[in-house]
Amino acid sequence: MVAAIPVSAQWTSPSCPGNTPAAGDFQATELFNRKGTDAAADLNLSEPVQMDVRAVFAAGKYDHTDIIFVERMGNLKWYDGVAKKVTLIGHIDVHGGVTQTEDDNGLMGVIFDPNFETNRWIYLWYSPKQTFNQSMTGTGQNRQLRLARWKLKPDNTLDMASEKILIKILGSTFDTGHSGGPMAFDAYGDLWFAIGNNSKDLDPGACDGGGSVLSKTDSSQNAEWGPSNTHSMRGGFMRIHPDDSPKGYSIPKGNFGEYWAEQFDKQGNATLATQYRDTSKVLPEIYVKGERSNFSCAVHPTKRWLAWGSVNYNSSSDEFNITNHPIFSGYPYFHANNDPTCKHGKNVDKPTNNSPMNSGVTDLPPAIPGTLNNLANVAIGGPIYSFDLSLDYANKFPPQFDNKWLVGGFYGGVWGVTVDTTGTTLKSAGNPLKLDGSGGLFGSFTGSFRNTVQMKFGKDGALYILNYDGQRYGSPSNPGAVRVIYKGACHPYDPTVQIALPSSPRIWADPHGIMIKENGPHAVSLFDLNGHQVWGIDGMGAREYKLADIRAGTPVKTGLYMVRVNTAAGAYSRRLFLY
Repeated sequence: MVAAIPVSAQWTSPSCPGNTPAAGDFQATELFNRKGTDAAADLNLSEPVQMDVRAVFAAGKYDHTDIIFVERMGNLKWYDGVAKKVTLIGHIDVHGGVTQTEDDNGLMGVIFDPNFETNRWIYLWYSPKQTFNQSMTGTGQNRQLRLARWKLKPDNTLDMASEKILIKILGSTFDTGHSGGPMAFDAYGDLWFAIGNNSKDLDPGACDGGGSVLSKTDSSQNAEWGPSNTHSMRGGFMRIHPDDSPKGYSIPKGNFGEYWAEQFDKQGNATLATQYRDTSKVLPEIYVKGERSNFSCAVHPTKRWLAWGSVNYNSSSDEFNITNHPIFSGYPYFHANNDPTCKHGKNVDKPTNNSPMNSGVTDLPPAIPGTLNNLANVAIGGPIYSFDLSLDYANKFPPQFDNKWLVGGFYGGVWGVTVDTTGTTLKSAGNPLKLDGSGGLFGSFTGSFRNTVQMKFGKDGALYILNYDGQRYGSPSNPGAVRVIYKGACHPYDPTVQIALPSSPRIWADPHGIMIKENGPHAVSLFDLNGHQVWGIDGMGAREYKLADIRAGTPVKTGLYMVRVNTAAGAYSRRLFLY
């Protein structure tokens, strides 16, 4: 566990010298809850598990926020930020009924497409209702875990005929937990989503294959069938790029198989590199393997660092993880600080999956220990904040929170983790991840965290909290959603980097440069986040400005910038992290 250090030593920003946020600078507002306590009432609200927020702007000014959220039993609901009410907008028949209370099946995830305003797409993660004895061993029901794209009608109700199934996998043979659901989009339009191990932990003290967590015959009791199986999506994180192709998505560069093939090539292990390039052994959608119950998912808006909480056997082994490349996080062999889960004799540097239920490679990458261990009971990894100087909204979280990762626990506590100060590494030289004491900042609204299942920053720079408010699958007391805004004096804004129009498909920018595909004259400018122009050029026709070209005339350092392109077709802006 990382010790907390004084709040006053950390919450500072050159944009607001001498200003340190205090508890009184934040205001929490209940948006909706079951009882209608200081909020919109949804008397039938039950088991909300995931949400997404849609901040709406009018004439460049923040107007209101709508929230879409799912209830485990199959309801899809909409909170209208103007009317201040909750509406049922759809229902999906799911496995996870009232008699099936000891599992995580049901409607478990929802997220807006980044271009929702034009395509009306949302994504749902759920386990559809199933019949008995489907195509696998055992006599129980085989669960299907499904990621699908749907459309909302103009009235925001679910178009039941619009479903496009993207991912469809078998669950285990009996009712089991950890089926997945948390999702996040990054600035590049890639969709990241979590899937748990989907198997029981009957006897973590035994690893003999006889009815334990490493059973050799029963998928419902075998974690090697999922988390340490590179040909299974269970027990990890996936990364895909949704599109309108017949398949519905493509595979981004640098996922698990491709990344580790390159690493093994560098190590001179051509045989293993070949195995990791074989998609019949390593599924191309995989980004992280080795997870038990990863019920949270956050991605740094520009750097694409993946952050989450891992719920392990007990509170003393829960962990928070953040990574900038694909990893094997250890389960079912290791958890927390690479502590063995049982007496399996596995090598943490060269773990192997020799189970007869393994359909992937045998030799796995080194197990990576948790980034933060033994901090919270039922670890819920929250969002990473990225301060937006171009956002003209005084109540956005201040720049002191930039690059801070909020983490919390289902049973209480929230902390801010200093992720990085240089913009280049997960842990700055001589300055490892630091834990900020939450009492001074969040103490004034600790009641807003009631068995929190999700935290998320909206595009308005406010923090949104989804509360389950009750024991798992029990009778939640007062579930609902809370919005936290900043009311202090530090709210810098610079219109010179204000986003004028959405990014154009004819303009492409990535960490290695800027591609102009528009015909005719153009002007390209690069601003730092204080609004100062650091580079600019006028050009004609389609061309690429590589990072080397940009740096040739100006010492542009690694970091976050705003790129602005003016063409005859309009002005386009986007945030860009340059390596």
